[in-house]
Amino acid sequence: MYKTGRKARSKTGCRTCRIRKVKCDEERIVVDNKKEPQCRRCSVARIACEWKGGPIPCRSTTGSRKSQVSGIHASSHGSMRRPGDLQSPLLPACTHDSSLQAANSLVLSGSDRSRLNYLRDSALVTLLGKHWPWSTISYAYHRVAVKEPMVMSMILATTACEIHRSRLHDCDSTRVYPQISDSSDIDGRVHYGTALSRLREVLAEGVKTPAKVEAIFITLWLMIDYENRFGSGATTINIHLRGIESILHNHILPLLKYEESSAPAITAGSPEAAVVLFHGSAEDPSLIEGAASSPIDSVAGPSDGRLIYTAVPLFLLWTLYFFTPGALFFGPGAIYEPGFEKVNDDLFRFFLRAEDEDTPLNLGNLYRISRQSPSKFWGEAYPAKAQLDDMENYPGLALYHKSHVVQFRITELFRQPRSTSWKEAPYRQIVDEIVKIANEFEMLLSSAKAAPSCDIVGDGRRVMETIYWAAITYYSTIVYFHLCFDRLLPDKSMQTGLMSQEKAVSLVLELSLKLHRSRPHLMVRITWPLFMAGVATADKIYQDWVSIRLRELGRYGQNYSRVSRRFDDIIRGSDPFAYSQKQLSTSRQNNNTG
Repeated sequence: MYKTGRKARSKTGCRTCRIRKVKCDEERIVVDNKKEPQCRRCSVARIACEWKGGPIPCRSTTGSRKSQVSGIHASSHGSMRRPGDLQSPLLPACTHDSSLQAANSLVLSGSDRSRLNYLRDSALVTLLGKHWPWSTISYAYHRVAVKEPMVMSMILATTACEIHRSRLHDCDSTRVYPQISDSSDIDGRVHYGTALSRLREVLAEGVKTPAKVEAIFITLWLMIDYENRFGSGATTINIHLRGIESILHNHILPLLKYEESSAPAITAGSPEAAVVLFHGSAEDPSLIEGAASSPIDSVAGPSDGRLIYTAVPLFLLWTLYFFTPGALFFGPGAIYEPGFEKVNDDLFRFFLRAEDEDTPLNLGNLYRISRQSPSKFWGEAYPAKAQLDDMENYPGLALYHKSHVVQFRITELFRQPRSTSWKEAPYRQIVDEIVKIANEFEMLLSSAKAAPSCDIVGDGRRVMETIYWAAITYYSTIVYFHLCFDRLLPDKSMQTGLMSQEKAVSLVLELSLKLHRSRPHLMVRITWPLFMAGVATADKIYQDWVSIRLRELGRYGQNYSRVSRRFDDIIRGSDPFAYSQKQLSTSRQNNNTG
């Protein structure tokens, strides 16, 4: 019997999405001025979300398409829009919103204005954790991009490409709209090229103020994110990472002004110099040269011009997070593939050495300075509610940070020549650190396991989101350790204090499932934990679930699609990594039986 190809209409989801014939994410978001909850899809599309039942009106294809186009034209108040803008359910209606801002040297098209409207719902904001309007991306837009065209160009490039990816993903998954001419991808590339050109001009002029350093850091970070999600991969990413290193060592540190009587013998790249850069000036009245008298600083932050009053520490911290994990693909003898090339991680090693040598500039201090900086770079406008949000999320973010540091140490140890003896000190040190973290954050980890969902905390607070995020990252760190060194671990009769791989995998998947049920869009934050748990589990049902979730993340960038394809290859056994893990598992079983 042949199928007609028509699928039964879903009975779940909001009525609005069912009328529009798009897949509803069924996430009920409480909005203050709405009587009913709003699903995320309708909220992003800026349309009224209706959950009440009732018959779905039938309409012809031609008539529905005409009414849709006329409705969008009506909502745009006569603004000119490209044909590609009329088809995407993700794109908000383009209105002449006075809150939209741009650098004076940029002229925004109707599509650009729509992309700025989309910014608050973009993956950029979701990935960094803090909600709009007090997220760091909001700060970068409202306080930096309005003065620096290169930052505004990068924001437009990222949102344009993300909208383009989302449209392609929707067309592939729902097949509601046919592929049509869409300029978003081209516009994104043009904006990216413009940002590169303006960055070169700024660097040629010289970096003389903290505000300019901040703008360059934000631009380079956005370029790394762009190349990771929409670009060519590690080759160009490494260029931008070297740019950050160059700014840190060759532009920022030489701008420090020291008292001649107490000028320390500090090299430009030393940790001691960098600690003065961020918070030493709070104790030393000397400032960065030219900063106090620069008119640009009066807008960017407090008039004293210290870098601690900028977003530089936070963007530097996020740059470090970019490097983990990687040993599964970049270890000894790894076979590099497109999109999985090695990324230069000298910057993380610079800070890791400071951590090991117990110098003032270590990763713990960088984390503390970064997490305290929002109230400083926002200034007096930063409300008490946002500061309370920072306080209640601080422990969860600390757990997330320490898990990342351990993951990088695992990566470093995996890359080195390894003996077969478990008694080697580095292995024990990592296990001891993992156990120490569990003891320090026992209450937080217990809360993650006990909470049924993120919805137990109201008022739009994100504390449970952060707890889930941090706990999943921590348990995935244990999975990561087992995947790299499982064959070195002693048999189960010898207690190491480390949680078993099976237990850690189970917790990652259990918490990920609860997170997905209440906040589906937050899966973009746990890509690597999902990947590692899916590789390590033997449960076919969970493997399929992880495969679906990773495939859905393809809407946010090419890197997620690459990870999804790599995962499917491993599960099918057509990937070299799958064979190596099978060998490790066989060796482990032989050791236990022997």
